[in-house]
Amino acid sequence: MNISSTLSRSVLRLEGAGIPEARVRAEWLLAHVLSVRRLELPLMAGRALAALEEERVGEGVARLCAGEPLQYVLGETDFLGRTLKTDRRALIPRPETEQLVEHVLADAGLWSRPAPAVADVGTGSGCIVIALARAHPQAGFLAIDADPAALDLARENARAHDVDRRIRFVRGDLLDGVAEGSRDAVVSNPPYVATAEWEGLSREVRDFEPRGALDGGADGLGVISRLVPQAFRALKSKGRLYLEIGENQARGVREQMGAVGFTAVKVVHDLAGHERFACGIKA
Repeated sequence: MNISSTLSRSVLRLEGAGIPEARVRAEWLLAHVLSVRRLELPLMAGRALAALEEERVGEGVARLCAGEPLQYVLGETDFLGRTLKTDRRALIPRPETEQLVEHVLADAGLWSRPAPAVADVGTGSGCIVIALARAHPQAGFLAIDADPAALDLARENARAHDVDRRIRFVRGDLLDGVAEGSRDAVVSNPPYVATAEWEGLSREVRDFEPRGALDGGADGLGVISRLVPQAFRALKSKGRLYLEIGENQARGVREQMGAVGFTAVKVVHDLAGHERFACGIKA
């Protein structure tokens, strides 16, 4: 069967399973199996697929029909122009987290320090710490996660991007064990989905992504309320805390940060206009 026929058949199967953006997903899958760019597919429409290629496409379509996210099926995703290995060990990196990294990178007050010490709490795939380490080789980085499987994935991604020797990976509960006054910055995309909202999430998220990386407790602030005072303790004077938060949590997070002593607390909107990022400075 040629590419055009395989693509058409894949789209029909996905549409029949109620999968949104069926054609786009089928194109990404087919391009990945053939190791070509998606935009090249129309130029190759008549090319016949080998038996193994047909098998791999069929397996991928079946996984997509079951609701599995495209990024897990492909085994990779793009983050700030870099390809990261992505599987069920960790949350799929989102565009909002790219924005979080961009805000951190734009903070001249942090990067003007000779060798800033930065902690990425709940590192997951390692997307945040890897992007920061690539941009600032002079800095020291600590990547923390409670899940050893997620840490393994983060190490694999760091190795693939040649920054693994500049990142210390630690299994831990938030900042437990991190020395007081030892960090210039703490960055985190913590769990912030309220437990009551869990069942309302899309099947792709609810049934496939790790719940521990998303569920923030009754009000979504359970993890953040523990992390904020720990970050204040771990930071040096003038150290920074950067958080990705839920779109309705800005007031609560701002109050928590102010209560423990953070100053210059501000909330920044994401590209969709939601209050998504909170940052503050330890006086």
